[in-house]
Order: sequence, then C-alpha cells, then structure tokens
Amino acid sequence: MNRRASSKAFFIALLAAGLGLALNFVAAAAETGIEAISRIREAAERHVAAQVLPSATVSAEALDNRLRLPACSGPLEASSANPAARGAWSILVSCRDQGTQLWAVFVPVKVADLRPVVVLAGSVAPGQPIAAELLRIEKRDVATLSAGYLSSVDEAVGRSLRRPVAPGAALTPDALAVVRLIRRGDLVTLVGRSGGLEVRAQGKALADGGSGERIAVENPSSRRVVQGVVRDGGTVDVGI
Repeated sequence: MNRRASSKAFFIALLAAGLGLALNFVAAAAETGIEAISRIREAAERHVAAQVLPSATVSAEALDNRLRLPACSGPLEASSANPAARGAWSILVSCRDQGTQLWAVFVPVKVADLRPVVVLAGSVAPGQPIAAELLRIEKRDVATLSAGYLSSVDEAVGRSLRRPVAPGAALTPDALAVVRLIRRGDLVTLVGRSGGLEVRAQGKALADGGSGERIAVENPSSRRVVQGVVRDGGTVDVGI
C-alpha cells in the first residue's frame, strides 16, 4: 500500500473512531436524559410557596435555556439560601443520588403579596395628630414592606409620626407614636365605674400618657397611687 492509500485509510479509521465516540455520547445522553428547566423552577416555587402566605404570588425567574443538567432519577431537593428574604429569594435546587450531590443550581424566586395597606395621603409634621382625611387605603406589595404595615385607618387616626414620612408612603407601626395627652405632674380627673355607679376624684399624673395608655396617678389627699387608662387630656379611667 502506498503512502497516499495509507493516509486515506488512517483518516477513515480516525473518522470512524470519532463517529463511534459521538454515537456513544448521544446514546449516553439519551439514556440519562436532560433535566427539564421547568421542573427545576417548579421545585423552587414549591419550596417558597410552602413558607409564605397563601395569598402570595410565587414566580421563579427564567433560567438559561442552554443549561444542560443530567435528569434526576429522584425528587429534586430545594433549600433557601436566604430564608429571611421577603420579596426576593434565592433557592438552591439540587439532585442527589445515593447521598451524592450530582448537581446544584441557584434559582431566583420573586414573591408578591398585594394587600390593602394604610398610606399617608398628605403632609403631617412629626408630633402632629393624624386626622382620618390624611389617610387612605391602597393595595401594596407587603412582601416588600420589611418594616410591616397597617391594615386599618383606625390604627393611625389620632396618633402622631415619630419621624417624617413622605405623602404616598405606606405607614409602618414603628413610624407611629402615641400623642401625649397627659404630662407627668398634670392634675387629672380619676373616674371609676361599677355598674351604674360613677366615682370621680382628683389626682396627679406620675407619667406621660397617650390615649389608651396605662399610667400611674397619685391621689394628693390619701397619697394612694392607682393605675388607670388615659381617656382624654384630663381624664383617667380606673377600676373600683
């Protein structure tokens, strides 16, 4: 066999070997399969949905369609990389075979939970009582309100702001303070009721107090100290 024929035979043999390897690879891929991206996203969504309120909408972000992972023979495992997250989660989805991790991929998941919340409708200075007309109810994504929210206007009416809050912003519990109706040292009227009986007496406030707050009041005559609930700027309700 001349050199030309020998080179041609070698090339054919090399091509056949390469083709054989390619066919083996295709056969192996066909046998093992490729994990469906949709199944990976569903595993991440199920994991998050089990930890948030039923009213929340859970949606895994799209993954790269070029992602090629061997099909998992068992159920996919999912764990939270940031379990304290509210609106954005990062879920680790993995495949294990007899205790050995075959692959793992992070899946971003978004959570939205639209609910009616109390929003400041106008400008209110800190310390100023909040009137009902300065509040409105709007639907907001509470999953992004990490400081909490108010669901009823009654929770804010008559209270004041601890700090400036921009109009249109959702009110949070920590932004509100009770308006001080009584100051320490103020003379107040103690009112005690039992059935149809009402008893009134004068007292001196021993602490600041806002509507609904409990404070200590001293009776100047007897020096007796009682606990009562502030009703308004000059009245404290006490039990008899």
